[in-house]
Amino acid sequence: MRILGFTDILIKQELMEKAIKRAFPGAEIRFVHWPPSNGDLFSHENLNIEKNGPEVGMPIPGVVEEVKTFDPQVIIAQFAPVTREVIENAKSLEVIGCLRGGVENINVEAASKRNILVFNNGGRTASAVAEFAIAHMLSVSRNIAAAHHALLNGEWYRPQPPISEMYGCTIGLIGFGNVSQKLTERLQGFKVKVLTYDPYVPDEIIEKYGAKRVGLNELLRESDFVSLHSRLTPETQNIIGEDEFKLMKPTAYLINTARAGLVDKDALVNALKTKQIRGAALDVFWQEPPAKDDPILQFPNVSLSPHIAGASDQTVWYTVWLFVEGLQDFMKTHQSRSIVNFRPAEQMSIAAKMQIIKSAK
Repeated sequence: MRILGFTDILIKQELMEKAIKRAFPGAEIRFVHWPPSNGDLFSHENLNIEKNGPEVGMPIPGVVEEVKTFDPQVIIAQFAPVTREVIENAKSLEVIGCLRGGVENINVEAASKRNILVFNNGGRTASAVAEFAIAHMLSVSRNIAAAHHALLNGEWYRPQPPISEMYGCTIGLIGFGNVSQKLTERLQGFKVKVLTYDPYVPDEIIEKYGAKRVGLNELLRESDFVSLHSRLTPETQNIIGEDEFKLMKPTAYLINTARAGLVDKDALVNALKTKQIRGAALDVFWQEPPAKDDPILQFPNVSLSPHIAGASDQTVWYTVWLFVEGLQDFMKTHQSRSIVNFRPAEQMSIAAKMQIIKSAK
């Protein structure tokens, strides 16, 4: 098996090579490196690709020539763009693995036309993001970030009540995938009631975690914390806007560790100005990093972090290992829930013709 890894500032060659060799000891492995080399540029390029697709991203120098000469059967990338040109020049390519949940950096259309399977890596940061969401809930509701900032500036900041405790409150989760499931488990010590809005997750999954399925409007009306955990799609773009903020309690908090585009920015700024909600906590922004004069930075009742919810020591290793383990399983079963561009029956049909399947027998 020939595997070409696209490394970046977060996923180093040593880490990817170690995971691949453990799973596929006989594989031929080569690497190319995506250039963004500092945090600000990396964030800018990542956000650009998420919004506009792989064809506009910063290219990898020499990647097309490398693809032509090495002729990989598998490409693995995290944030680096896998473009139409790359896909069309990889004549033996059968699998593209994206080391995160979203596949915005992969030209899925070009891959599908050639019956190339595109894998995502859902759940890789679920534990880290779930814990971070709770941290943000506590930070904004107990004024931790504001108090810390005040102390650094020589102020003995003592916020006046009302200050919200999480114990016994109602948490509304928009989207009930891997993150929300782990978040629900971790919230049980707070004795909270968990509501969720997700049209696609089966009832038995929601019931398994002790949550209650409700409509979006009911969730917004009843929740003390509204936490976003959906994919950003045309359907979910600005799912929280002016009308939705009007439904929320004036004592409620909005938590977003998912995608900034789920929230109408102007509506959020207005909701904070007019005190339609008590506060918000954000790990994601409409421009990353936000401009110094961004109005979202002016509110003392907003807790902010620079898109780090999924970052942890465990996540970095798990990111790569989860994919290669999934590819191992696919080579045995010929289908996977992580394939984003073909249904199970089609996966089986494509797998029957794959050289990586045949070489594994």
